[in-house]
Amino acid sequence: MKTCFATVIYKQAREFLKDFVASVDSQTDKDFDLVLINDNFSREELQTVGVYDKDFKVVNLAPSLKGTTSLIDLESFQYSIAEMRIQLLELTKRLGYELVIIGDVDDTFAPNRVEEIKKTAELDKESVFFYNKLIKENGEDVFKSLPDAVYDINQIAQENFLGMSTTAIRVDKLSYEFIDSLREGESNVFDWYLYSRIVLDMGRGKLVSSTSTIYRIYDNNEVGTTRDLEKEKQVKTTHYWNLAKRYPMFNKLSDKIEKVDTSKIELSKEYQGYWWSDIKI
Repeated sequence: MKTCFATVIYKQAREFLKDFVASVDSQTDKDFDLVLINDNFSREELQTVGVYDKDFKVVNLAPSLKGTTSLIDLESFQYSIAEMRIQLLELTKRLGYELVIIGDVDDTFAPNRVEEIKKTAELDKESVFFYNKLIKENGEDVFKSLPDAVYDINQIAQENFLGMSTTAIRVDKLSYEFIDSLREGESNVFDWYLYSRIVLDMGRGKLVSSTSTIYRIYDNNEVGTTRDLEKEKQVKTTHYWNLAKRYPMFNKLSDKIEKVDTSKIELSKEYQGYWWSDIKI
């Protein structure tokens, strides 16, 4: 199975790039490529952070891997966060990869992440995506529990635990038409839209419980772990509106979320840690 580990690199997370690369290079399974997609580094800045050498050639950042390190430079396009993620899917598919293991550049990963995901993908030929645990830097689980599989949109309709940094996708199962249609879901929480669309249109996801992504929480992190009801309402309003473009059943949720008075909602004591899970409709 042709596999790559892919990420988007950007200036705001330059301080984390070294740790990210070290985490990828430390994987127990070495048979994969590393694909970096450049968002906003200039050529000279890519030299400064060690991605380019003095001749502007890509440095082999993970020398222990059997595969190669490649760079796709999209700096001149000034894409949005969502568009960069769509480009990641489309370009890795065009490069002939079957399985794309994804990680945000500001995160690190358990050393067995690639190995465990590949093992599961080899055994489970039907699932379109695979997801693993998310833990904080102190080892605490972000999510108290995770389902063994995601096969029904109701599992992620009013809350989310799927992000690109904890998932791998069989891009060979995604059509170019499907990937192109994802542009309808432009938002700062595009990942929720992406996996909702995959579950609705393409197929299920499978939990890989034996590995994890280490989640770094800092100011530029879009989600964080705070429970901000007003922000949740704004996120859900956009999310349901985007989904309603294709699936009329989301019109009701879209209408209802707009009428929610967040000042009257009490935070649940049975909180599982899922993103956007406090406002239930």
